[in-house]
Amino acid sequence: MTLADAAMQSVTGDLPDDRVTCWTLGEGQPPLFVEAKEGAFATLEDAVAWVNGHRHRLDELIARHGGVVLRGFPVVTSEDFGQVGACFPPYTGGYQGGAAARRAVANGVYEATQRTGDQRIPIHQEMFYLRDYPRRIAFFAKKVAEEGGETIIADMRKVTSEMPASIRGKLEKLGIENVRNFAAKTGSTQETRLMDKRGWDFAFYTESEKEVEEICARRHMRPHWHEDGSLTVFNLEDAFVTHPGTNERVYRGGVHIAHFYRGSYDNTGQAAELRQQQKFPSGAYLGDGGELPPEEDAQFQQLVDRFTYSWPWHDGDIMILDNLLTGHGRNPFSGTRATEVTLLD
Repeated sequence: MTLADAAMQSVTGDLPDDRVTCWTLGEGQPPLFVEAKEGAFATLEDAVAWVNGHRHRLDELIARHGGVVLRGFPVVTSEDFGQVGACFPPYTGGYQGGAAARRAVANGVYEATQRTGDQRIPIHQEMFYLRDYPRRIAFFAKKVAEEGGETIIADMRKVTSEMPASIRGKLEKLGIENVRNFAAKTGSTQETRLMDKRGWDFAFYTESEKEVEEICARRHMRPHWHEDGSLTVFNLEDAFVTHPGTNERVYRGGVHIAHFYRGSYDNTGQAAELRQQQKFPSGAYLGDGGELPPEEDAQFQQLVDRFTYSWPWHDGDIMILDNLLTGHGRNPFSGTRATEVTLLD
């Protein structure tokens, strides 16, 4: 659903402050937009002071609505974004062993992704494949693309509550086995088009195999080294997690994006070809190593699509999501796009 499909719904009482207005794209639909009135904040310092002063209320609103978008605040640079992010507790686990290694651009601020503009990034929760993950994630639209490139979100509460019993039963019983592949050391910090061609040194931020194994132990992953120096990691996780603040049981995993792992993100066919060569193909499988039957796989994708939303972004927008209750992704784009991210608890 896009902004054009739903009338904006004014929300009163969420933040009784005459410097901002609050609204949503539709009733019960994430996120909550908190828009600064023109001239409300003269400086970044004013805006940071406001966020700090409303921190506990913002925490409640992020949990209630799945996320908030701060719009119209005087945030321009990566450092500005870092100061707003610093109002919240930081996630200290870092990106070591993450699926998409990221380069730091400021203190606590990373590039959102290096994926090329023709690729759609499917809905996911950040670090869904790890037991240790950030409770919240914030995005900063430093520069929106000339066309497309919206950060999209999905209501994982609704996905969980509407999940067919047959799919839920399998996930509850078996859990999810995550399998991810990394190339041998490349010495490069440049993301390749093919996700599984990233060197493990880039993904783990180290050139030491011993340190990689220590990180894997800490993050509950099982490493498997191949003769060519490449690496596969495995980990088994529950498919549903209890939210620490609301006690809701929410789906958390990548089983719904099996098509992405099969290579749909790369229109050259090279990703699918690489997958055929892998001893342990990357993916999010049922805990017994199997996959959902095709009809349930399609049902699951359609369910997530039904509760996925997008809207036009503005330069300077900051979106803070609850990383369990709300998934995120990205539309393809053309032109120049600069989006940054910080991980929060």
